[in-house]
Formats: sequence, C-alpha cells, structure tokens
Amino acid sequence: MQFNLISDLDVHSRIDLNDRGVHYGDGLFETMLLHNGEIKYWNNHYSRLQSSAVKLKINCPEKAWFDNKFKPYIALNKTLILKVLLNRGTGGRGLHLPEELSSNVLILQYEYKIPDKIQVVSAITSSILLPINRNLAGLKHLNRLDYILASEDLTRFPDANEAILLDHDGYVIEGIINNLFYATGDDIYTPSLETSGVDGIMRGLIIEKLLEGNRKVNITRFKINDLLNAGECFMCNSVQGIRPITQIDNTHFKTGPLTQSLLKKFSVHAS
Repeated sequence: MQFNLISDLDVHSRIDLNDRGVHYGDGLFETMLLHNGEIKYWNNHYSRLQSSAVKLKINCPEKAWFDNKFKPYIALNKTLILKVLLNRGTGGRGLHLPEELSSNVLILQYEYKIPDKIQVVSAITSSILLPINRNLAGLKHLNRLDYILASEDLTRFPDANEAILLDHDGYVIEGIINNLFYATGDDIYTPSLETSGVDGIMRGLIIEKLLEGNRKVNITRFKINDLLNAGECFMCNSVQGIRPITQIDNTHFKTGPLTQSLLKKFSVHAS
C-alpha cells in the first residue's frame, strides 16, 4: 500500500489540487504535543486514528511508519504541536471513490509554549448547535465547520475563552476544542458521544483513571441546567491537559477536589 507523505519539513512537499481532503473533508486528523522528545499519548492517538480510518474505510499506515516520519520533528528538540492529517488521497469522479486508493498523510508543526500556570476556562453557552450524526459521532474528522462557526460566535464574548456546545436536541456535547466533565457530590458525569462530538484522548484517559480508582463515571445525556447546577466542572484535551471551569455564562464554579486530584495526574506541567 502506498502512502504519500506531505511534510512541512520538506520544501518540495505539495498537495494535489484534487486532494479529497480539500474537496470533501474526506479524512481524519490528530493534534498532539511533542515535549521533551516525546509525543504525549501517541499510542492512544494512533489507536484512535487507526480505528477511525477503519470506520471510514481509509487506508492508514502502520504505527512504525509514523514513528519513522516523526524522527526529524523530534530531532528539532523543541516543544511543538504536531498535527497529522490522514485523507483518502486523490482521484475518483465527484463523490465516487478512486479505483486505486493511495492515502495522503500530512504532518505539520506549530510552535507551542507550555503556560507557566494552570489555565482556567470561562465559557459561554454557544448558539451554534451540533448536528446529530451517528455515522461520524466520536471521530476527529476533517469536517469542522460547526466548530468554526462556534469559534466565530465566541468572539462576541471577549471575556470568554471557550464555549459549551449543545446538539439540536439541547443536550450538552463538549467544548470547541475540549471534552468536559462535571461532578455533584460523588457523582461524576461526562456527555455521551453516541450521536455527536469527538471522543477525546484525554477524556478516555480520565475515564480509565477514575474507573481504576473505583469511581463510577456516568456517560450520559444531560442538559445545560444540569451542568450549571454542578458542584465542579472541568474541560480537557490532550495538548492542554485539564482546565478547571470557573464560569459558564453567569454561573461561577470553584475548582473542586475531583478536578484538583486529576490535575496532579494529567496537568501538562506534570510531565
């Protein structure tokens, strides 16, 4: 199987004008933190990329292939965000698939400075609603238009740095770039992602950690008022780690014991 690498370290790299990722969003991506010579949670990222590619019937390279292609980035000895895009390649007339599938893999780097203190979230409830789509739910696919609209909507609120996204039935799904959890007493909740949203790497690691500690996690559907009545809540992703939520709209929160304990395990400062 042929895989075409397009790397920003190669000045001769070019993307074909018939690339299906450009035309149709026909692909997937992962965003990862490269720090101290290590791509954090790379095994988890690869597992999601590979399983998502199987679901979309896109050919995905073996993990060793990626390991080899990452070596020049690791050799830079920098803290970077690495973005990997995997798409179906080129060819096919219209929406028809090409007869010979040859996936494109793009690797891009972005400089990143780890903040010197824990970053908190001040969020609004977005007016942009996420579609209900079981075919793509959980996948980190290239179709991000709803999130772009939510990001644009967020600019109307200069004091906020995230948004709570609901689906068209009014259930809480996630943030623009984060998954979320809340706790009331001993009860812990995170939204079900069966119909919408991204099944985040950090979300999975947190659920696994809580279960190891014999803590039950309710993966369920709930509405914004349930979240606003929480004792504590936080957001998370694999680059920024855990970020306590201090405000949603006009409701304020304290950083509670659950958030504090998970910060010790998953903070980007705890590397």
